[in-house]
Amino acid sequence: MNPVFNSSSKSGQSVFEVLIAVAIATLIIGSAVTATIITLRSGSGGANSQKAYAIANETINNVRSYAEASWSDLYSPPPLNDPNEGKDGIDQYHLSVVSTTTEYTVLGIATGTENIVFTSTSTGENITYTSWFTIQDVNRTADNWIGSGFRDPTTLKITANVSWTVGGTANTIDLATYASKIRSRSVSFDDWHIASSVTFSIIELCARGNILFTLFSYG
Repeated sequence: MNPVFNSSSKSGQSVFEVLIAVAIATLIIGSAVTATIITLRSGSGGANSQKAYAIANETINNVRSYAEASWSDLYSPPPLNDPNEGKDGIDQYHLSVVSTTTEYTVLGIATGTENIVFTSTSTGENITYTSWFTIQDVNRTADNWIGSGFRDPTTLKITANVSWTVGGTANTIDLATYASKIRSRSVSFDDWHIASSVTFSIIELCARGNILFTLFSYG
């Protein structure tokens, strides 16, 4: 007669092995699910940032176009329309539609922010992006480099900002550009330090910071 002990031992060992296998499988599946959730959340966050960047970039492009057409309005923003007010990098502005035709849309500067809502029934997305831009005067040194010195009435720093909240977490993104009142391949203007007329080529103006370029930051 076969010993009962051996039979019970094998049976117990099999059950124990099954329990271990189930536990390991649970850990593996759990890790996979966690990884999937993290990946999906990261992907969603990246998509939100891309939308915010697109909004900020569109604002920069629109302000550039507006500066080319209505520099004086940008240089003396509302509500005071005073060249010495509203350009501290704090006051908020946005471009609003003044009028539209079948061929074009006329934009104007308005104070405050504007909201852009993205919704999707398939993904359940419902996010509101708040967009605005700020204006800052630009100073130049005696050598016409951007820095401390005399105010340059032909250059402004424009910063486009976008904020949004997802899952209780606030996010912001901003793009900055220097907009200059330039309309030709070479530009003559007064050197405000020595009060003499000077001419710079486009390449020289790029080096000195007169030409539009964009800075990017995210937080």
